[in-house]
Amino acid sequence: MKIEVLVLGLAVTLLAGCAQVSKVQTGDIPIRDRLIVTVEQPWNRFENPINGDRTPTWTNDGITVDALKFYVGLKDGELIAPTPTEPKGQTPLAFKSTMPTEGVVELFRTLYSRDGSTFTLEKVTPTRFLGQSGFRFEWSGVRKADEVLLRGVAWGAVHNGQLYAITYTAPRLTFFPRGINAVEKLVATAKLRQ
Repeated sequence: MKIEVLVLGLAVTLLAGCAQVSKVQTGDIPIRDRLIVTVEQPWNRFENPINGDRTPTWTNDGITVDALKFYVGLKDGELIAPTPTEPKGQTPLAFKSTMPTEGVVELFRTLYSRDGSTFTLEKVTPTRFLGQSGFRFEWSGVRKADEVLLRGVAWGAVHNGQLYAITYTAPRLTFFPRGINAVEKLVATAKLRQ
């Protein structure tokens, strides 16, 4: 595990050279001026997009270790992530306002597995999110780049035809169990800006 953390730390250092990182302080924090979460402990926020992905992303231990991502008000036809140029033939991951929960889950399954990583859906359950009916799903997988066993969870809802979702991923051992309680608390505070 120590070698794994050292390698992940080196990868974070290399990525930090490409992206600016700033501290997210505690309190009510707006995300894309449409979503507000109450932060009880500081996080690190990536300011510049990595690989063209402009999804607001926070981390505690480094972007390749744990990632909290915010998908805020995606409109019909909007991509949840940029379509990579390699490998060829990958289809854009576009949200459709008419998608059932299963369709949204499939979008994220494709996102997290399109680089050859595995994604095993563990469960999907209805839940309250942003004060309305939403969904929560959990998954596990193996990241292809370094064969790290990952665990992930997402909360989401479609409000006025737009997708709002928060996802959290981290290595299954140590990092996910250590971070999930703080993430659960943060997600419980999520609300739309009035």
